[in-house]
Amino acid sequence: ARKRPSIPPLASAATYCASASTSTPSTATLKPWPRPVIESHGDYRQESFLETHIGGPLYAHQSSLPLLPVPTLEDSVAKFLPTALPLAESEEERQELIRVCEVFPDQARELQKRLVARQEDEENSETSWLSLWWNQLGYLQLRDPVVFNISYFFQLPDD
Repeated sequence: ARKRPSIPPLASAATYCASASTSTPSTATLKPWPRPVIESHGDYRQESFLETHIGGPLYAHQSSLPLLPVPTLEDSVAKFLPTALPLAESEEERQELIRVCEVFPDQARELQKRLVARQEDEENSETSWLSLWWNQLGYLQLRDPVVFNISYFFQLPDD
């Protein structure tokens, strides 16, 4: 049987990273973590102290950024329809998409009210109304490859 390489304990992993980062002068030294283990479940409101702890240019202006607004129903339809119409395979599908988008705002008003209430909720006063859902459903619960299905930084060239 092959011998597995030893893995350093979690408490020393931050120390290892900090010492490894000092080996090259171009890299900044990492600060040790405030706790040995930080386990996230996607609700980063409880972990906002990390932004301050990590510091540096990445989070320097985080608190001054505007919060994500809830789009209006009209804006949603205005963006959806031009995207969906080219996918219609027949004139009948095209007309049905247009008809559905005409009645959508009336049918979705209650859901829109709930999104606005979520945005105005005190728990979301320092973060986006969408961030908890995005972190949990988009990143932590999704079992697809993140690079291909979520990351907008990744791009495949056309064949």
